[in-house]
Amino acid sequence: MKALLRVMSAEILKLKRTNALRMVIVAPLAVIGLVTFLAGNVTTLILNQRVELWLSLTRITLIFWAILMMPLYVTLETALVAGVDHAENHWKILLTRPVPRWTFYMVKLFTVGVMTLLSMAILVCGIVAAGRILPKIQHDLHFAPVIPIRQIVQKASEVFGLAFLLLAIQHWVSLRWRSFTVSVSFGIVGMVVGYGMLFTARGGAPGFAIYCPWSFPMMTLVNPPTDVTPLLWISVALGVAWSGVGCWEFSRRDVE
Repeated sequence: MKALLRVMSAEILKLKRTNALRMVIVAPLAVIGLVTFLAGNVTTLILNQRVELWLSLTRITLIFWAILMMPLYVTLETALVAGVDHAENHWKILLTRPVPRWTFYMVKLFTVGVMTLLSMAILVCGIVAAGRILPKIQHDLHFAPVIPIRQIVQKASEVFGLAFLLLAIQHWVSLRWRSFTVSVSFGIVGMVVGYGMLFTARGGAPGFAIYCPWSFPMMTLVNPPTDVTPLLWISVALGVAWSGVGCWEFSRRDVE
């Protein structure tokens, strides 16, 4: 436990010198700003949903987040966190220390997971703030005085849970190859394939999207709604399994 805490403390210090922490705030605020601008200038964007405005705003925000921002966000954050030690091949020094190798892998995975959670929390706060601001910009919008915060958090949590498998895969890729280009390219290809698989979801069934982890976060937002409970179990179970195998591979890897 002491070794784990030492590695975690060192990781936090290293992140202060990167853009990874800035992205935790910038990414969700960019999505909230875009949705607020669109909803404030194009009334039908929300009104045509024909549902309670808080839930409509939540759905639209999470669509932008899950489809446009989150895949790139996870790709960038995992690459930045791994790149801290890929630079100048710091692994040669780190892996000679009297600390179990698995701690480095799991601490970095935990770090990326926490940063993603923090971004989701900022996104939820942004949804609430946007719901209060929009009626002042667009007077045709009338939000209920009671904020359905539980439902907003639930939807955001589903998106995060569905993204766990792709996060675990992207984390392994970022640590496996030193090249920032390889990591980012892998994430972009996965995102594009995820878009394609999403179009096979019809009538509440996931279609081929069930075979692509990059499609998972988008499935909670398709219309008609899909029961994402099986996908949540798949994402969490396979994400944990992939993390275990990736950690084992990392611990046995020879560092050149």
